Amino acid sequence: MNYLKKREAKDKSFSYEVLIVDDGSRDGTKRVAFDFVKKYGVDKVRAILLGKNHGKGEAIRKGMLHSRGELLLMLDADGATKVTDLEKLENQIHAVARKEHRGDSAACDTTFKISDIPIVAFGSRAHLEEKAIATRKWYRNFLMKGFHLVVLLTAGPGIRDTQCGFKMFTRSAARKLFTNVRLKRWCFDVELVFLCKWFRIPVLEVSVNWSEIPGSKVNLLSIPNMLWELALMSVGYRTQMWKINS
Repeated sequence: MNYLKKREAKDKSFSYEVLIVDDGSRDGTKRVAFDFVKKYGVDKVRAILLGKNHGKGEAIRKGMLHSRGELLLMLDADGATKVTDLEKLENQIHAVARKEHRGDSAACDTTFKISDIPIVAFGSRAHLEEKAIATRKWYRNFLMKGFHLVVLLTAGPGIRDTQCGFKMFTRSAARKLFTNVRLKRWCFDVELVFLCKWFRIPVLEVSVNWSEIPGSKVNLLSIPNMLWELALMSVGYRTQMWKINS
C-alpha cells in the first residue's frame, strides 16, 4: 500500500486497487483484510471471501474476474517477490504493445488502451536456479527436474519458471484466460501457459527478485496431486472434453 500510494502521489494518471482473496483460511486473514478495507476504503481495497478452501488456482481466478484494472497483477501474500518488481513486468508489457502497434495509428488514437491488447508477463526465478540447485537437497532437485519435464510434455516449451506467484496480465488477456481455467489448485499456472499458446497470447518471462519465505504449503504429499492435475489437463484438452471459449 505504501508503494502504491507513493506512486499515485507522483503520477496523477495512476490508479490502483488491491483485492485480497481469502481462500477459506482459518487464521486471522479475514480480520486483517477487513482492517485494510476500513482503513483505505472499498475503492482501494476489497476482500473476497470464498468461504471454504478451493485452492490457489480458484482464488486467483476469482480475484482476476472481479478486478477492474487495465493491468492485473497476481501476487502471493507472503511477499517473496518485491512489489516494486511489478514495474519490470509493466514496462515489458508496454514495450510489446508498442511494438505490435508500430506503424499503426494506435499511438495517436485516444481510444487505444493497453488493456485491449492480450499480453502476459510471468515473473521468473530461473536466473536463481543454479544457486538454488547448489544449496537444495538432492531429492528436491530431483523432484524439481521431474516436474519441469512433466510441464514440458504437458504445456510445451517456452517458459522456464511457470510456478512463480508473480504474474501480470492485460485485462483482455485475463478475461480470455481466467474464464477458461479449470484447474483449481497448484497447477493452474501450467494451464495458463497452455491457454496462452492456444490463444496465441504473447508470454514474456521477466526476471524478478525473490526470497524463500518459510511456511510453504507445498510438500512431498503435494506432488501426486500436482501430477494428477497435469494428467487431467492433458486428457481434458487433448480429447476436447474441456472446451475453450473464445
